[in-house]
Amino acid sequence: MNRIGPLGDFPIACALTPGAGRDQIERWRAFDDEHALGLERVESRLAVHYVRTDDSVRRLRELVAVENSCCSFVDWTVEEDQEHLLLVVTGSADQLAAIDVR
Repeated sequence: MNRIGPLGDFPIACALTPGAGRDQIERWRAFDDEHALGLERVESRLAVHYVRTDDSVRRLRELVAVENSCCSFVDWTVEEDQEHLLLVVTGSADQLAAIDVR
């Protein structure tokens, strides 16, 4: 399956233990399978569009809270309005490559 979201595999520079990292990846995959709509990428910015529901907002914020603690070498932000939910990850091209962004 072709993944849309931000994590395709355990990030090289992740601070989580291998078990916790695998669990986080599985949470991302389940979330992306349910809610991901599309991806925009430029050299230093990745934006993933998601279906906006109460559930997706809560789960994305939980996922990003973990990422902010374990992969803080890039900036993880959630943007939302009444209709849209967007994950924005910014950093250098090398930093984005380190988290295996697809």
